[in-house]
Amino acid sequence: MRTVLTAIIAIFLLSSVVSVTANDEINKFPKRKYYPQLNYIDTEELAKGLSQNQYNVIDVRDDTSFKALHIKDSNNIFIKSPTFEQEILDLAAQDIRPMVIYCNGISCGKSYVASAKMIQLFNRKNINRDVLTYDAGINAIAHAHKELVLKDGKAISSENQLIATDKIKQHTLTPHEFESYLSDNDASGIVLLDIRDKSEKIIYKLFLTYRQKNITLSNKDKLIAFLNKVKQDNKMLMVYDASGRQINGLYELLAITGISNWHYMEGGEYGYSQYAINSAGL
Repeated sequence: MRTVLTAIIAIFLLSSVVSVTANDEINKFPKRKYYPQLNYIDTEELAKGLSQNQYNVIDVRDDTSFKALHIKDSNNIFIKSPTFEQEILDLAAQDIRPMVIYCNGISCGKSYVASAKMIQLFNRKNINRDVLTYDAGINAIAHAHKELVLKDGKAISSENQLIATDKIKQHTLTPHEFESYLSDNDASGIVLLDIRDKSEKIIYKLFLTYRQKNITLSNKDKLIAFLNKVKQDNKMLMVYDASGRQINGLYELLAITGISNWHYMEGGEYGYSQYAINSAGL
């Protein structure tokens, strides 16, 4: 059954947004082909500009993710906030520097959507402002230039490490291992959590035979209540996101709630899609 479901998902994915292309940039950043109107900036160009105070940087993720890890001096304006456009306009009125938009990275759709929305907004308001999209995301610049980010509001140091790599590695499963764990263990002892935002989903629901809960990191209170219930029930928590890049925000909440029985899927839905396609021999 697992092989059949994997093949079905693989065929769907192969015919949709994860289809193979000959363009190297599109292979690396698969969502760029849907936003050809955007101007992109890479990690080294951003780092150089930040060191010279050239950019007005905007983090369009939720508050929980922002507090867990963000670029120094960046502004947090959540893409789904009802006041998003007004906050952008207020910021543009105060600062004439080019705006750089970022979120979690490669498979995160928020930076693309926000950038496109801002360009349209500035056109409507006749505002002349450059908008640059940093779609490599927070994790890429954090690992390349840790001096440019803050974790829990503090600089990265031996006492405040970028991420508890060893601990997280112990809880991280490859897509194959993740799928096998779900198939080989009693479902009554497992809680499957999907933390993808609606805009990030390629497939509405992975692991079709499993009941799963969808709560994003932006809904912090609801997610903490859910995690507390998981701990109270002493169940194994299995979590996946869009691209495996929301581990920073998630790990903070796991620490808050004291959950020790958990697994995170490496690569998220994007990683699973590649595994499904390869497994199906497509």
